Amino acid sequence: MTEPKIRKKNYHKRLKSGLCPRCGGKVKKSSPYKTCDKCREFYRNYQRQNSDTVQELRRERYEERKDNNLCPRCGVSVGKKSKTTLCSKCLDKQYVYNTGAKRPKKKK
Repeated sequence: MTEPKIRKKNYHKRLKSGLCPRCGGKVKKSSPYKTCDKCREFYRNYQRQNSDTVQELRRERYEERKDNNLCPRCGVSVGKKSKTTLCSKCLDKQYVYNTGAKRPKKKK
């Protein structure tokens, strides 16, 4: 088996046993979380350290794609004459997310 499959198998095996899926340590039965306190602390610290860096990279990628007439979300070419920043697929997804309904088709 490949390594991701082994990790996934271990994850589910540990989870069923009531252990922390990351390290295999004990999780308090009263805890609403899947991971142990040590792993939760690790994830919290990791998030604190890297969130600014990740956000900065996302902003740079967004601006770079926007300047090159690409959809900032997926990177597909939008075209120079397009009035929208996003491609039609991303616009459809955003419309459904915001309204819960399909985006109406434009009449030409």
